Amino acid sequence: MKRIIPVLLFLLLGSVFPVFGQEDLRVSLLLDREAPTLVPAAAYPSYDVYEDIMFELARRYPQRCRIEIWGTLPSGRRILVLKLADDVRHSRARPQVLCTATMHGDELAGYWILLRLAETLLRNDATGLLSDVALFINPLANPDGAFRAGNRSLAGAQRGNAQGVDLNRNYPDPDDGRYPDGNDHQPETRIFMRAAESHGFDLAINFHGGAELFNYPWDTFRSRHPDTEWWRNVSRDFAQTAQRDSRLGNYFKDRANGTTNGHDWYPISGSRQDYMNYYHRTREATVEITNAKRFPAKDLPDLWVSLRSALLNYLNEARYGIHGIVTDQVTGLPLRAHVTIPGHDEMQSSVYSERITGDFYRYLAPGTYRLLVSAPGYRSRTVIVSLRDKQRKELQIALERDPLDPPARKK
Repeated sequence: MKRIIPVLLFLLLGSVFPVFGQEDLRVSLLLDREAPTLVPAAAYPSYDVYEDIMFELARRYPQRCRIEIWGTLPSGRRILVLKLADDVRHSRARPQVLCTATMHGDELAGYWILLRLAETLLRNDATGLLSDVALFINPLANPDGAFRAGNRSLAGAQRGNAQGVDLNRNYPDPDDGRYPDGNDHQPETRIFMRAAESHGFDLAINFHGGAELFNYPWDTFRSRHPDTEWWRNVSRDFAQTAQRDSRLGNYFKDRANGTTNGHDWYPISGSRQDYMNYYHRTREATVEITNAKRFPAKDLPDLWVSLRSALLNYLNEARYGIHGIVTDQVTGLPLRAHVTIPGHDEMQSSVYSERITGDFYRYLAPGTYRLLVSAPGYRSRTVIVSLRDKQRKELQIALERDPLDPPARKK
């Protein structure tokens, strides 16, 4: 590899970056693959550098990181995702967790924050998160909106995608139908819908900008999600941790001291949060991390310090709650089963075990719950579980075949 001349190395280390359009939106155009860290210290990567960082992280940490290309947009830009997990090449039963940012192309801070998160966990997973979960990180969900002015500049960043469509109004809505905004599903929307179908995410977080606020479901319904008590607990924990760690002054105190139910803030239709929670039974939150949409690049390191513990605490929620495996009592093979809490669940809040691995995950506030586990061709089983805060209960649930209701044969 060619040696980089001292002036270029100086650029790479973050002291000086080319500036396009606005001083706040410093864009790094070069990547030093031999440097200890790849994410620029106080600058946003250009689109090309972004792709280089994503692929280089997968190359540098092959046992714990691989890159997935979820789709290519008509522009040629790609929806790239890093999968992080110990022994990442081998699938096993564990929670699937999704982190995305920059769904609105001009809400930029999450783009850099999620790159920093990926590199931080790969360099030093201090809490062992990657031993327990599979973490999918997509820093740039709307590359056409962010890099509307070209791959080397964020000065022209816009909210919508290349067609000007607001992607957070473009998803099927449980209250307002399949096309709530009157537009066809955009390429970005279709890519994420396919990923949700194929990956079965259990927990998710979607970073936005324009406020400092943890927003939980629902956006479209006035009625509350059945797990609202759990949502309130984790949202308060996130907000209070960000406030405690703030390097940005009076931070993360919008609405109810940094938390809100989505409909209480303002109702919308077609949000990805509601789509994921309703149609895929994921627990996804929308988190607004900066009042400034075009967040100054020079302040990104302080933003990371302010958010780091709050974000890691939220991701650690995937390790708590009820972790179960459902199998056939005789064969021991995994089953696709419905796991519901009678008298508690409604509006698609129950969960299913995965067909291939038999695992399911249910995140709940402290209390005692009666789980009903059922599958076609099997006798249902009831399990009583008591949970404390930040506790994990692991269940092995074997279902007995029902001779009066044999499972349907596959053709």
